[in-house]
Amino acid sequence: METESVSSLLLEAGSLMLIGMVFVFSFLALLIVGIHLIAKFCEAFPGEAAPQYAAPRRKAVQAGVDGNVVAAITAAVHTHRQANKN
Repeated sequence: METESVSSLLLEAGSLMLIGMVFVFSFLALLIVGIHLIAKFCEAFPGEAAPQYAAPRRKAVQAGVDGNVVAAITAAVHTHRQANKN
């Protein structure tokens, strides 16, 4: 192999590597700028808030459980949660 051919191949490989790195860097920089622009747009024009749907309530009373027991347990849990709200 001649010295000229090896150096020309290395020069071509270096230029291709440099072009590829510049392309990737430019693409990532444009991507970051685009994301920032979209974030500013979303802050300037906020959309409607998503509606908050309550979970469907299931019937608490099962067969064989007295309604008074369920009411007492519910009241106790409510009192406990209110007392430990910190």
